[in-house]
Amino acid sequence: MEILIAEDEKKIANSLKKSFAEEGHHAIIALDGEKALELIREIVFDVILLDWRMPKVNGLEVLKTIRKNGVKTPIILLTALSDISNKVEALNAGADDYITKPFSFEEVLARINAVLRRSAEETNIIKCENFNLDLINRVIVSSDKKTKLTDKEFELLKYFISKKGVIVSKDELCANVWGINFNPHTNIVEVTIKNLRKKLEEATCNNFIKTIYGEGYLFISE
Repeated sequence: MEILIAEDEKKIANSLKKSFAEEGHHAIIALDGEKALELIREIVFDVILLDWRMPKVNGLEVLKTIRKNGVKTPIILLTALSDISNKVEALNAGADDYITKPFSFEEVLARINAVLRRSAEETNIIKCENFNLDLINRVIVSSDKKTKLTDKEFELLKYFISKKGVIVSKDELCANVWGINFNPHTNIVEVTIKNLRKKLEEATCNNFIKTIYGEGYLFISE
C-alpha cells in the first residue's frame, strides 16, 4: 500500500511509518496540511491518515478540500478530540473512519483494512436512485430483492445509467451496446428494452426508461 501520514507530531508519524514498513507498506509523512494537499495532488495514495490539528491547514479543511476536488481515496481521521459532535462533523465532511488518540498500530491497521474492503465493494456497485447495479453479479439490487439480468440487459442498463437525462438513439444503442450498425429490420433493441423495463419496474416500482418517439430513449427518475 501507498499511505500518506499527515501528522505534525513527528514521534507518532515516524512510529507509524516504521510499523507500516515492517508490514511491507510504503508511507510518506506530511507534517502540515499544506504539504499534505501538495502530496495528494502529486501521488495517488491507497489510504490517507489525517491528523485533525495540523499547522497551516487543519485536517478537517484538508479533508473538505480533498472531497471537493473529487478525490475518493479512503481517509481516516486521527485526533485527540473524542466528542461525538467531532466524529459526526468528520464523517459528514467525508471521512471514512475516525480514530481517537492514543491508539495502537494494530487498531490503525485493522481500520485501514476495513475501509479498503468497503471501498473495494463500492467500486463494484453503481448507485442509481432507489436501486444499485451490481457489476460483479450483474443484478439489480433494490431493498432486499435481487433481479438477475441477461448480459445484454446488463450492458444496456449500465449504458443508460451513464447517459442519464440524455436522449439516446437506436443507432447509438446498437453501436455501444451491441457493437453493430443499426438495422431497421431487427427489433432487438425494442425487445431488450421491453424486458429490461419490466425487470426494473418489478424491482423498483419505477419506470426509468421513457420512449421519446422519433428520437430514441431517455433514462430518468420518477
